[in-house]
Amino acid sequence: MTNIKFSGKAYCKMILHAMKYPHCTVNGVLLAKTSSLGEKEVEFVDSMPLFHICVNLTPMAEIALMQIDELASKKGLTIAGYYIVPDNISRDNVFEKSYHRIAEKIASNCNKSYLVIVNSTNTTIHKGNVALKIAQLVDGNYKPCENPNISFGTSDTINACISLVENAAFKKLVDFDNHLDNVSLDWTNDVINKEIEYLL
Repeated sequence: MTNIKFSGKAYCKMILHAMKYPHCTVNGVLLAKTSSLGEKEVEFVDSMPLFHICVNLTPMAEIALMQIDELASKKGLTIAGYYIVPDNISRDNVFEKSYHRIAEKIASNCNKSYLVIVNSTNTTIHKGNVALKIAQLVDGNYKPCENPNISFGTSDTINACISLVENAAFKKLVDFDNHLDNVSLDWTNDVINKEIEYLL
């Protein structure tokens, strides 16, 4: 059994990214405490929304990953996961279709990386269901984690996420696509981070 822990910040920002662009496939990366990367455990402390226009590896993705890696290393964190929210969850809810070159790039730098598929349907979120499917890199391939033990930083994470969605906090979320359109927009999402911390 794999123990996977998500901070409220990591989980909520993935869901908010999905809610902001329900008609698009969106993706991003997950940052973990370097010290938490064991054989069968990981603690994701933040998520960084990347794209909603073109989710495959592009020169812009390379730039985003370099900037995120620099920020992460200053905080003792590692890019250890890739998340994707398919626009058609019933069709694309499998790891083979969700695997992108960004996940491959992350795997080349972190041999204990993870791939997360997020089911962001409104019913799933409002029922408070944990909407994640997770695979781990094993021998160079992503393999589904069997019966992963998914936990959260606090017991209020799900309720905080529902509250943020109901209050349309996703409108303030900035992904890297938004930042490329207007470089004054903060892709680190300091405003959202503070809102999440307040609710938790």
